Amino acid sequence: MEWEGSDHNDSRIVAFTRWRDLGNFGTFEHRAGVYIFANIVWQVKYIGKAGAGRMVVEIQSAINRGKDYGATRVKALYTNSDERAKSLEAYLIEKYDPPNNLT
Repeated sequence: MEWEGSDHNDSRIVAFTRWRDLGNFGTFEHRAGVYIFANIVWQVKYIGKAGAGRMVVEIQSAINRGKDYGATRVKALYTNSDERAKSLEAYLIEKYDPPNNLT
C-alpha cells in the first residue's frame, strides 16, 4: 500500500523527516519513533520502531537483517516516548501490512 501523507497528522507524532535515499539516514535525530522503508513510488515495505536515542541504530539493524528488501527510501516519525512509538508502529503495520514485516 502506498504511504499516505495524512498519517503525519497522527497525534502521537511530534515531528517527522522527509523521505530520504535509503543510504542517507545517518543524520536522523536520535529520538524515539517509527521508521518506514518504501520503494520509489512510496509503497511501504517495512515499518519499525526505535526506542529513545536509537533511531539510526535501529534503521541500520533493520537493513542488516534484510528488512529493506525492495525499498529505496526511508522516513522517520518521531514520538515523545517509547510507548507512543510502539503504539504508532502497531497501528501503521496494521494499516499498511508491509511485506517485509511478515518475514
